[in-house]
Amino acid sequence: MPKKLVRIFAALICFAVFVSCSSAADMSDARRKKQQNSSQTSVSEESLTDSVYSHILSSQTVNSTLSTQSESSLSESSNIVSSEKTSSAISSQSSTVQSVSSSYDSSYTCVLSQSNSTQSSSAPTKSPVTSSSVSTASMLSSSYPTDGFSRYSGTRDPFYWPFSETSVWNMPIGSDAKLEKANFKDAYSIGVDDEYIVKVPEGSPTVDVYSPSSWNKRWPGSEKIGTMQVPENFYLADAQGTSTPNNCAAFIMPDGRTIKQLEPTCRIETGNSRIVGWLHNKDADIYGDGIQGTHYGSGLSAIGGSIRKGELTSDEPIRHAIKLNVWANKYCYYDKNEGKGYVWPADRNDSYAASGTNCYGGENPNLRMGTLLTIPKDITVESLGIKSQVGKKIFYALQNYGCYIVDDSAWDNYSFSMESGVREEVKEKYGINLSCDRNNANDYYYDALKMIENLYIVTNNSPASIGGGGTPCQPLAPEFE
Repeated sequence: MPKKLVRIFAALICFAVFVSCSSAADMSDARRKKQQNSSQTSVSEESLTDSVYSHILSSQTVNSTLSTQSESSLSESSNIVSSEKTSSAISSQSSTVQSVSSSYDSSYTCVLSQSNSTQSSSAPTKSPVTSSSVSTASMLSSSYPTDGFSRYSGTRDPFYWPFSETSVWNMPIGSDAKLEKANFKDAYSIGVDDEYIVKVPEGSPTVDVYSPSSWNKRWPGSEKIGTMQVPENFYLADAQGTSTPNNCAAFIMPDGRTIKQLEPTCRIETGNSRIVGWLHNKDADIYGDGIQGTHYGSGLSAIGGSIRKGELTSDEPIRHAIKLNVWANKYCYYDKNEGKGYVWPADRNDSYAASGTNCYGGENPNLRMGTLLTIPKDITVESLGIKSQVGKKIFYALQNYGCYIVDDSAWDNYSFSMESGVREEVKEKYGINLSCDRNNANDYYYDALKMIENLYIVTNNSPASIGGGGTPCQPLAPEFE
């Protein structure tokens, strides 16, 4: 071919590549702007299915099970109508579980040696995740530097103690943590945000997943958004009247590592060919970082940070961070210049955060969805006067691992996230209710308020300094079994 033609041909190729890249960049920018705008728009009760999922697709790849859905249905789900959420929050502490899979057992097997011996921090070798939609970001924490850090000896069961040792849920507070008083105040109520953590047995049926009909009435669902395996006898009641719990759920698939997450979850016995809830568009990996999930006020996990069955009644301390819901209208900050009310590791805020009756009204820019909080080391159980055994357990977790703000309680209430069944265990062993208020206050109620009022913000928590950086105050989590 003559040299002149070669030069012309090369020039045409360069031009085509330039046009293609420019077009892709324009489309990406338009998509980001559309998502940002939708995340700041309040939703009416009548148009739930048009905009409730306003945050969940930001910077994410859509799950292949959703690929046949329209763009509008993919952009539905995250944060529920503020008027619905507020009117129902007061009574959302009790939801009825009709039946739960027999594999959803309550044994607690993570009893470990207290040894601080230094061991290898390399991730275990496991079979590959079978789902192609597992987040590629889920293993990023494995590169977090751990040289010289001690770790607990023994091994752990990933079902009961999931995610990598450098996950935000497993990293202890560091020696370089910079602290600032959060200034939480007294509240009328202390509650529990129940979470459902379910092992899916081999051979479980694959059912359709439907988006909720509404926040106040989830069943039978409005639109098919995917499919997933569910234990045949797993059921979870619909919202009843003003009792509209979040019902965050994490289903560990038969491969033992893929996690599918829903919220708000509902499945009634007469409709077992489907399950209702907003299905997170990325599966999690039980050996990964465990950040993303269906606490849609923040985008954080439905299983990471959950207080599990056995943890408040055993002799072992809680060795992971926990999760807290706070009244966002009173405490959470929304930066209108940045257009966001969250910090890492959260990836979103409630859709009503910017404006409206229940908008975020906090004044401290460091206090947002995703903020890590802890109790300083110079505060002790004795100095606070913590009396209940449950309070002492939670104090240890807060001081050594901290808690993340994951959702809006939407009224004068603080709630810790706990696996369904925990409050029944505590009631049986200690005779106390974990959901209580000023009118039926017990030692735990006053203990919880004392601890929350003494929480401090870890202002330098980041991907490069999880827990504030420096030397962790506790050994890292042990190897997986």
